[in-house]
Amino acid sequence: MQINIQDFIDESGLGEAFYPGKRVIKTCPQPGEFRSHCVIYDWRDPSLIRIEIKAGLTGFDLPANDLARYPVSFQSPTFIEIDVHSGRMKHMSANAEKLSHFASAAQNRNDEDDTDEDSSTSGKSGGGGGKRPAKKSKSELEHTEKFSSKISSFTSAVAGKLPDVGNIVNVVIMGMKIAEEAYKNVVDKLTTQMKHAKIVTAELMIAAGKMVMKYTPPAFLQPKGDENKTYKYNREKNEPMFSGPSP
Repeated sequence: MQINIQDFIDESGLGEAFYPGKRVIKTCPQPGEFRSHCVIYDWRDPSLIRIEIKAGLTGFDLPANDLARYPVSFQSPTFIEIDVHSGRMKHMSANAEKLSHFASAAQNRNDEDDTDEDSSTSGKSGGGGGKRPAKKSKSELEHTEKFSSKISSFTSAVAGKLPDVGNIVNVVIMGMKIAEEAYKNVVDKLTTQMKHAKIVTAELMIAAGKMVMKYTPPAFLQPKGDENKTYKYNREKNEPMFSGPSP
């Protein structure tokens, strides 16, 4: 399911800037003990936005003894994940070109440093003197790539460039994974709840349940009115189950 990221953030009532590298906690204080909770907007991974509901107001996992005092609906994970890796970039500001040039220049300097190191190593090897610089390990290279990705995403955010769309790739309510067909119902309901700072996970499950196929009952039973598919009784097909020699 594809959504407009900025519209989603605005409609959920966050009320502050949200960009790659940022983690925001929106508190949802409720009357009574062990009922308050919070919504965590987490974009520390440049390619993924995670919106999570947690018991308490700190945004961190509570000790098991404290968590057990909250309603069962808050004791299991509830979150949605939005993939923004393939999202288009928009909203370029006037300073975007300068920042982009700065980032490009920094990258060129890194490339030149690598080239100089290779040349120096080659020269020393040819002359038979000096030690060859140690090569970076695989983990160091992966760490450098991740760091560069985060810096690039942050630079884009400062420049005013943010992905305008994302794909919802995972929805979990009370520890249960929701079918893709129900994403829209659940996300719409969750967005409204976040705006009013009160999450009711039972209502989210009901929203997801609307996608469950409900058949009409047999003629001798009264329908409830929420059925979305007609059940056709085939007497010839079912009769053998109820026929046979009498005892």
